[in-house]
Amino acid sequence: MFTPKEICCRICGIVSGLLLGLPNLFGVLAPVQCIALLPVLVCVARWKFSCGVLMATGMYMALAYTVPQVIVLLLPVPIVIVLILDFVIVMMLLVLAASCLRSKPTIVKCFVFAALVVVLDWVNFTAIPIWGTAQSIVRPWSSYRHLIAFTSVTGMGGIVFLLVLVQTAAASMINARRIEKPMLKAVGLTVAVFVVVNLLSLMGKPVNTIKVAAVGWNKATIEQYGDPHLPDGFENIFAAPVRQAAAQGAKLVISPEMGFYIDKYERSVWIEMVTSLALANNVHLAVGYVDVPRYKNRMLLVDNSGRVIDEYTKTYLTPFENFNKGDGQPTIFNVCGVRTGAMICHDDNYTPISRRYGRAKTGLVAVPTLDWKPVRFAHLQNCIHRTIESRYALVRASYEGISAIISPRGKIIASDDTVTGGLGMIVADVEVYEQRTIFSIFGNWFVLAAAIFVTGYIVKSKWLTKPQNEV
Repeated sequence: MFTPKEICCRICGIVSGLLLGLPNLFGVLAPVQCIALLPVLVCVARWKFSCGVLMATGMYMALAYTVPQVIVLLLPVPIVIVLILDFVIVMMLLVLAASCLRSKPTIVKCFVFAALVVVLDWVNFTAIPIWGTAQSIVRPWSSYRHLIAFTSVTGMGGIVFLLVLVQTAAASMINARRIEKPMLKAVGLTVAVFVVVNLLSLMGKPVNTIKVAAVGWNKATIEQYGDPHLPDGFENIFAAPVRQAAAQGAKLVISPEMGFYIDKYERSVWIEMVTSLALANNVHLAVGYVDVPRYKNRMLLVDNSGRVIDEYTKTYLTPFENFNKGDGQPTIFNVCGVRTGAMICHDDNYTPISRRYGRAKTGLVAVPTLDWKPVRFAHLQNCIHRTIESRYALVRASYEGISAIISPRGKIIASDDTVTGGLGMIVADVEVYEQRTIFSIFGNWFVLAAAIFVTGYIVKSKWLTKPQNEV
C-alpha cells in the first residue's frame, strides 16, 4: 500500500504533467506552464522519498504529459511508444534532480536545476529527434511571440530556463514558508536581464518588403478540380491561383510539398509548363514535387524569366519517408532583390538548416509542407519559432495542412486551413530584415553554457547524490 505522502507525490506528478502538456494542444494556454512544475517541485523538495517513488512520479508525469497529445495527434503506435519512453526517462531524471533541492535549497541550486532542465529538454529533442524541436516542452510559447523575442539570442532553451528558475525559486520559498530576499533578488535580476534582452531583440527596422503567396490544397481538391498532372487539373489547381496571386502583386508563389509527381509527366514537359507559367506572369515559383527517378522529395525554383535557377532536396525525413535525403546545404535564390531560402516541411522542425539561412542574412524562406489533420496545428506552432530565432519571414504552402505567411517577428499575417477549406491561395506583404541573430550565429550556446554550469556544480559539490531510501 502507498502512504498518503506517496499518493500525494504521484498525484502531483500527474497534475504537473497535465499542466505542462495541455498548452501543446491549445497554444493560448502556454502561460499555464508558469505554474506547471510547482506541484511536483513543492512535493519532492518537501519530503524524503525513495528512488522508486521518485521514478514512479516521473513516469506518471510523463504519461500525463504525453498521452493526451498522442491521442489527439493520432500518431502511429511505434512512434507513440518511442515518444512515451523518451519522456518517461526525461521526466524521471527531472524528478530525481528536483529531489536534491530538498536539503537546504539555495540560489545556486535553483539556477543549477533550471540549467539542468534546459539540457534535458535539448537532449529530448536531439537524442531521439522524431519531431525535432516540436518535442520541446516550450513549443506552445510561439503563441506569445512578443514575450519570446529573446530566443533570437538564447534559442528555445531560454524559455525553459526562465520558466523553471522562477518556479524552482517559488517552490523553495513555499516550502520554507518565508520570502527569501536574496533568492528573490537573484531571480528578479535574471528576469530583468531577460526582459531587457527581449526588448533589444524587438528593435531593428526592416530594409524591405515583398509580397508573397502560397497555394494549398487537399485530397478532395483533386476530386473536384482534376488531377494536377493533367492539363485541366494543372490549370485549375495551380495555374489559375498563380495568375491570381501575380495579379495582386505577388513576386513569389509556392505550392505544397509533393504536389506533383514527375513520373506522371515527362520531366521536360512538366518543367516547360511551370517555367512558361512563371514567364507569362512575371513571378518566381517554388514548386514542391517528387522526383521519382531519383527518389527525392524536392522543390523546383524558377525565376520570373522562366529559368530554372535551382532545386532543393528535403533533408530531414519523417519516420514515414524513405526518400534519398538532401545534404542540408542552404539553397538561396534571389527574388526581386530579396535573399530567399528553401526548406521542405519537416526541415523547419530543426535548427541546423534554419540557422544557416539566418547566418546568410536570408530575408525570406519558402517552405512547402504536407501535414495531416491532427498534427497541422502543432507543426505550425513549432515553425513560428524559426522565424523569431533567425529573423526571416516564412511562407508555407500546405497539402492537408495550414498554409501561412509569417513575419520575421513570428506574426501570422495570413493563413488558410486546407484541411477544411480545400483549394486556397493566400497573399500578403512581409517585412524583410538583413541581420544575423546571436542564435543564428552561435546556435545552442545557451544549452552548452547550461551543461557546463551543471557539470561544474556537480563535480564541485556532488549535488546529484542518491536520495535517501525513506519516506
